[in-house]
Amino acid sequence: MTISARSALRTKAEWLEALDDYQITDAPPLYVLGCFDESVTVRSQQIRALNLACGLIECSMVPARGEASKRLAIVGTGFAGLTFAAALLKKQTAVEITLFEERDTLLPLQQGSDSRWLHPQIYDWPADQSEASAAMLPVLNWTSARASDVVVQVLGEWRRLVGEATLKPDALRLYCNTRHLQIDRCPENPQKAQLEWVGEPREPSTGHSKVNDGATGQSDRFDAVVMAVGFGAEKEQRFSYWRNETLGQPSLTHSRAAYIVSGQGDGAMIDLLRLRISQYRQDRILEELFHDKQSLLRELRRLRADVEAERVTGRLLDRFEALRSANTEAEAEWNRLLGELRQRLRRDTEVVLRLKPEVRNLANLFDLSKRRMSFQNALLVFLLYRCGGFSPSTENEEPLCKRLGIRPEHIVRRHGPDRRAQFTRLLAKELNELIVEEELRQPAEIGWQGGYFGIPGRLSDAENVESDEREAWRKEYLPGPTAMLATTLCGAVAGVLAHLRPEATHDRVTLHRVIELNGETLLQQACDYAGRTESPKQSPTGRTFPTEMATIGQAYACRRPIRSLKDVTAEELQKATHLLRLGPPPAIWRRKSNSC
Repeated sequence: MTISARSALRTKAEWLEALDDYQITDAPPLYVLGCFDESVTVRSQQIRALNLACGLIECSMVPARGEASKRLAIVGTGFAGLTFAAALLKKQTAVEITLFEERDTLLPLQQGSDSRWLHPQIYDWPADQSEASAAMLPVLNWTSARASDVVVQVLGEWRRLVGEATLKPDALRLYCNTRHLQIDRCPENPQKAQLEWVGEPREPSTGHSKVNDGATGQSDRFDAVVMAVGFGAEKEQRFSYWRNETLGQPSLTHSRAAYIVSGQGDGAMIDLLRLRISQYRQDRILEELFHDKQSLLRELRRLRADVEAERVTGRLLDRFEALRSANTEAEAEWNRLLGELRQRLRRDTEVVLRLKPEVRNLANLFDLSKRRMSFQNALLVFLLYRCGGFSPSTENEEPLCKRLGIRPEHIVRRHGPDRRAQFTRLLAKELNELIVEEELRQPAEIGWQGGYFGIPGRLSDAENVESDEREAWRKEYLPGPTAMLATTLCGAVAGVLAHLRPEATHDRVTLHRVIELNGETLLQQACDYAGRTESPKQSPTGRTFPTEMATIGQAYACRRPIRSLKDVTAEELQKATHLLRLGPPPAIWRRKSNSC
């Protein structure tokens, strides 16, 4: 099911249809989370996890607080599994969660990974907001950084959520180093799952070992199981994509070394670019190359939009070639771009990009019907090829290595993981045979409504939420420098007001900024209130609301100050608010009070 960010899913029927992309048919409640999708990112996996949580909650498959609890198993504590668990905690659901991780800690792949850089939205480049550094997620949000630093950010948010949750004893359990984990139907009740495992109980908030607790063998029943096992081990590669290595660093031992990069996906292309472009970093290379080439950038934006909308077919390489002659300015910028990239080619490496025999030549690698790499990586590889930065080949590795003197440690294989192997290993044979990969591919467009994760329970329960619980609704990431600037400015204005009107007993000053988020234009409060006013129970900094709401929304709409007449009564203000439709909109934004 395709989800539009501008039209979030609202009805139970819509969510049931969305859940079809996650659930294994004819099995006990068994859900697969983002294991068979292509061109995935950390953020897209988190969006899939949040969509799954919303669907299960809205369809009453996960009980809301106050209802009879259910028991849920989550297999895998990578970004998807941990975000799903965090969403259930954030929504205060009545579930007992058991997390299983086959490795030694939470988020194990990216722990300590310093040679890989994560950026939440760079794979959308050159679309608007694609270079924004924040993931802008309501649960386990993070900003661009080395993979190891993103882990620190996310685990910090996870610990905070667990610490704030009101949990019964053993309502949240974690087992790491699960050397044996088997999932089957429960013999007594086929609608439930039976799990048995050998694993070490850990502290759920940190993944740290508990005192005197070693591995134990156990079995238990669960009402539902979520498989967030990722993609499995990479095939034919001596070191994982997430392990630290030195491909992007200048050689200290050889004046020039030859490499083979084998693969057709983003992983292979990124390693190719790291080996051949000096000072390459995924988050900044595009800004460095295109910041002063606006004509070419406009053409690239149009092309990417056409590609995403499937309005173009054929080979992307030919489309890139056509951009060169789009207009005189674009051609000049294109030539300048190639010249700048040539200057950045590394002189201590040379690379052969090994292609599958059926691909045969580089042009076929850019076939839009078969491509496995993102738009911007395809563009950078095309530019690198035009600069003579690498040589494509379909020759076998052995003669290539012999002819070019390539050492075994200089062969980089990115052939992808064996995705089915994990399920074969974990699921009973009958359940494994029910998996149809094509039916378990999930869109990564946001399906929840804004503010959904700011309240407990289902969307229909929003009317019953107490007003003091609404303070945190729709809080989104706010950059620290923005908050600091807003606080300084509002404090200065409040000081001037206090000087001009010393007799006043109540005034407050704040600043809102306009942000675009998931297809919505919102106003976000950029700092706490300054002035002579009672502080709210929770800081309002970061909260957002639609631009048509409240007096500040009216000011935004007409781009001029809005103020009430002198000596106007509260009743008259209320009437004006109603006439101008500045009151709360329906559904999740509706408040119990009519005041604005």
